Amino acid sequence: MNRSSSTMILIAMGVIAASAAVVLYFQLGLSAGSALVIGIGLMLTMIILQQPMERRRERDWIDSRLAEIAAVAGDGEAEIEKIAARLNRLEQALPGRVREQTGELAAEVEVVGELLRQVTETLAELESTVEGRLDGVNARFGALERHIREAEDAAGRRPRRTRPDDYLDEGRASRPADSRDGLSASLKNSLFVPDTDPAFEREVEHLIRDEQIELHLQPVVTLPQRLVRSYEVLTRLKGAAGLIPAAEFIPVAEKSRLIAKLDTYQVIRSFQILKRLTQRNSDVGLYINLSVESLASSTFFREFQGFLAQSRAMAELVQFEFRQDALAEMGPLEIESLRAVADLGFHFSIDNVTDLRVDFRRWSDLGFRSIKVAADRLLGRAPLVTGDIHVEDMSGHLQRQGLTLIVDRVEQEAQVIDLLDYGLTFGQGNLFSSPRQVRPEVLGASQAANGTSARAAPAGSERAGTSRR
Repeated sequence: MNRSSSTMILIAMGVIAASAAVVLYFQLGLSAGSALVIGIGLMLTMIILQQPMERRRERDWIDSRLAEIAAVAGDGEAEIEKIAARLNRLEQALPGRVREQTGELAAEVEVVGELLRQVTETLAELESTVEGRLDGVNARFGALERHIREAEDAAGRRPRRTRPDDYLDEGRASRPADSRDGLSASLKNSLFVPDTDPAFEREVEHLIRDEQIELHLQPVVTLPQRLVRSYEVLTRLKGAAGLIPAAEFIPVAEKSRLIAKLDTYQVIRSFQILKRLTQRNSDVGLYINLSVESLASSTFFREFQGFLAQSRAMAELVQFEFRQDALAEMGPLEIESLRAVADLGFHFSIDNVTDLRVDFRRWSDLGFRSIKVAADRLLGRAPLVTGDIHVEDMSGHLQRQGLTLIVDRVEQEAQVIDLLDYGLTFGQGNLFSSPRQVRPEVLGASQAANGTSARAAPAGSERAGTSRR
């Protein structure tokens, strides 16, 4: 029973005991003390009798509650048993139902796999056929090259040296161009790699040792706003017949072990240029080309690392650029050199990209922040290996890898219109600005003392984005 009922019963007992005492005192003539004692005794007697009854009622109430709880628990257990039975039936029936529903899909996948195998075999056969035909074509081109070289030697003229992957004719207007038997100079430059003339080798060695070097800058702009974001540093040698483009003298410099001296000169002068640029715009940056052979030189790298340690304030504005084919040939020593430079806060860029199937996440972890792909390659007008990622999605894919895609060698306005659909944000090329020579006074008195500067290459003489690599 609740507390209010017990209180009411207790009050009623007190009233009864008091009433009995009053009756005994007034009606029966008992003394007040006797009447009071009898009343109190009566009160205690009723209390003693009432307690067992109250405990019995509480026990009955608890038993009824327990019975109700047991009934509810029994209902819940029955429901649980029903659910368990349904789960068992579902578990037994599910595998068969899944096999039934996925059987057709498995058959289709098997058919697709067989088709892919056939396609792979066909492509392998086609590749073998194409390689065989290319070998024949190369043999013919080699014979034609020898005839051209013999004709040039007979005419007493120095042969030009080009790199096979510079499919755009670099420095074409900077140096004299020949035409033999109706074959254009651009075709010669894109197909042949003649042996280096000893006189040309001596000239290149002399120019590098005497630091007869010009630096040119070509801007990298934002798209579509075309605001200058950074510059790429391009090197040229000041030969007797005009400027010698990098594609001609870099192989000679590597062969004669002068590439480290050339890179040392370029890095020091590039940082001088960057200091002048940041006086007007603190956000402008530089792309500086480096040779992998220089990274392997302990003498060069020790001085190079010390110089960078003193110039860490400019680290965020500098990206050292390497060709993709050179990166593929890097060994453990060169990789560790890259890590040491990255630890100083500097970053890297990949130039002349022709294959997008590489592990760009690995290069991003090494400190690479951008890659450059020629406009014609992105637009499918020149060879480019793309892999499983479509070219239109490549910019977003590279951004997720921590890299920025820069389209270079942009020559025509129509290329920009097509490339904007690819989500590109940076571009480089003659359409925006041709490479321009850095004034000698910017490089300091030591640069100006090397003599009067050779005439600058005319606009359009260099194809956009053709770096010294």
